[in-house]
Amino acid sequence: MKKHTLILALILCASLLLGAVPAFAAGTDARLYNVYGDHMLFQQNADAVFAGEAAPGTALSVTLKDNAGETVRTANGTAGADGTFSLSFAAPAGSFDPYTVTLTAGGATVKTLTDVVFGELWLSFGQSNMEYNLHGTAEGRAMQAAGETGSRNLRVLQIPHPVKSGAIYAEPTPQTDAVNCYWYTGDQADVYGMSAVGYFFAADLLETLDVPVGILNAAVGGSSIDAWISRAAIDGDTDVKSAVISHGAYVTPANWENAGPYHICMTGLYNSKIAPLSNFRPSGAVWYQGETDLMLYNDPAYYAQLFDLMQDSYTDLFSHTNGRFPIMFTQLVSFDYGLGPFAETAFNEAFTTLAAGDPASRGEVVVHDLPLDYYPEWGAIHPMTKKPIAERMANCAKALVYGGDMPASAPAMTGTQVSDGSVLVSFSNVGDGLMCTDDTLHGFAVYGADGFCVPAEAEIVSADTVRVWSDEVAAPAGATYAVNSISTSANLWSSYNGKAYQPAAAFGASDPAATKLFDDAEWMRCETLKAWQNADSDPGFRDVWTAKGAALTVSADAAEGDGSLAITGKSLLFSVSTAFAEAKNGKMNRHDNIDTDYTDYGTLSVRVKVTGSKDVTLEGLRLYKDKTLYYCPLCLESGKNAAVIPADGDWHTLTFDLNALGFFGSAADRWSNEALRGVTELRLCFSGAGAELQIDGFRFAPEDAGTEYPRAKLQRLIDAVLAFIEKIKDMFSNLFSGS
Repeated sequence: MKKHTLILALILCASLLLGAVPAFAAGTDARLYNVYGDHMLFQQNADAVFAGEAAPGTALSVTLKDNAGETVRTANGTAGADGTFSLSFAAPAGSFDPYTVTLTAGGATVKTLTDVVFGELWLSFGQSNMEYNLHGTAEGRAMQAAGETGSRNLRVLQIPHPVKSGAIYAEPTPQTDAVNCYWYTGDQADVYGMSAVGYFFAADLLETLDVPVGILNAAVGGSSIDAWISRAAIDGDTDVKSAVISHGAYVTPANWENAGPYHICMTGLYNSKIAPLSNFRPSGAVWYQGETDLMLYNDPAYYAQLFDLMQDSYTDLFSHTNGRFPIMFTQLVSFDYGLGPFAETAFNEAFTTLAAGDPASRGEVVVHDLPLDYYPEWGAIHPMTKKPIAERMANCAKALVYGGDMPASAPAMTGTQVSDGSVLVSFSNVGDGLMCTDDTLHGFAVYGADGFCVPAEAEIVSADTVRVWSDEVAAPAGATYAVNSISTSANLWSSYNGKAYQPAAAFGASDPAATKLFDDAEWMRCETLKAWQNADSDPGFRDVWTAKGAALTVSADAAEGDGSLAITGKSLLFSVSTAFAEAKNGKMNRHDNIDTDYTDYGTLSVRVKVTGSKDVTLEGLRLYKDKTLYYCPLCLESGKNAAVIPADGDWHTLTFDLNALGFFGSAADRWSNEALRGVTELRLCFSGAGAELQIDGFRFAPEDAGTEYPRAKLQRLIDAVLAFIEKIKDMFSNLFSGS
């Protein structure tokens, strides 16, 4: 939990950098709530509700006038016995024409709002990746550097974090108003501090719909989903309340002062950020949240319960009458959450299930394909690429809310069928049909009855179907797609109007039959020299392949896929390596998204072609356990560790037996693959002066089920002894360091 607590703290600290707090304007005896102000936007063709406080029995009137001073709408009423009032009239159709709104009490003018417009209003909420501001994107920084802003017809209600005695806190009860909130337009400098996703979402709709677009900007970094749901909703659903209690998240009013951090306090954010918006009538919401719940509970079913309840309660709160209140939501960012390589993907699968559960009101956006570049001050859990996410959300909104004919969600797997050694995978939400954004489909794997997955070939065979197969799995039982925590190379998309529209959602990580799921795609495909790696909470772009005594490039000439690794030897002996871990503080920090346990693999193969005029010798393939200890597997083609690749310009396959391992390069028949728990590096050692060659298409194959190799038992004993020695070393290290 220490690791999870640290990550949550970092998210919370980042969130405090994402917005400014304006000055508070004091009210009068009769007043509109703070959520009303100059430059505000009301939802077109809905009830425009004006609420506030006044002495009981006070006669009130609200008048809407156009730019020529002509009265367009009027509403009258009286303050109730509790000192509150609510007046409403039917909002006109959206336009860029500004209006004024005047509130009178007892015949005297109380407040005049200027530059009021009518258009499309949306709620933007969630946690830090939604709160992440426009200035934190490359586009936003370029705008600011050039002195540019957005459109005046983009309107934002900024809802700051509630502060009491200098500290952020959670309100114990639903509030009628939001403290220190204010409206601004997209051409003001405040826009740089608004949600980047909210900004680009609004800008997209503004251009498409040709009416003003408003954003209720309410996200809070590090927040949990239960913090956004009312107590009344949770208490009113027996199953949800029991689940919240069982997860230790239920907070009673009597225990409020001990409820914990405000951003993960049940109902706290609803009370201060959502309840004050109850008089608005937004068309829907954009939601980017879930990382906190993954780290706190890692329970997708529990999250789905809360999401259902949140959506239903917001439908009531905002008086949404045309079905459920629409929510466009985003999958979780690729990151090392400390829960293994598939927890995030399994959680994202729950989002896909949510979208399929109510496709008329839910739009799912996939993000695993997006670049993971980030600014250091916000950390890798906050990628700066937000514009594509917002535009995909806008496309979902166009389909669900505005009558567009494009798909409303990412392509989602709807079923699989095994046929003639292949798996046929069908998808929904394909638009004009599935498409691949490169020459070759990446990201698919197949598994047999043993649940062991291997990377697979794939091809689109119809508008909504992909055929998946592997020569290593003769009798496949199922398939997976994009199941790794980093799946930026997975490239199956829907299409619309002849263009790639949205990437397909991952599936298979939560399949109980698919028990061993790894796709070490980047290094196995030999198509790039750098890729993103999750390395024990120190993620970033790292070298996929490095060389000693040789130069490396990526060649378009490939045995398969879109490229191969071209190697030019600079010395008689040279090597190329791919690392799965890094030495740091005396320990090997492993890359979370790469398989390092080879105990279930039977063989490893690689395609090799000599492009020069001389034969090249592979002296051995080394599988390192740490910086110095390595094993060399037997090459089946040569019958020994080494193999000669002829200079004939053809691709040759070299297959290595992972149950015939040579310790430090000795005769390769002494150790089984039980030695290969925690591989830290794979190295190919060559000889040949001026050698020119290419490598491509690494493939693992599972070993035969039930086979007990002679030295497996001995290796397990050796591993246990080595583990004991490491513990003794750590004990003495801690003793002498004083820790």
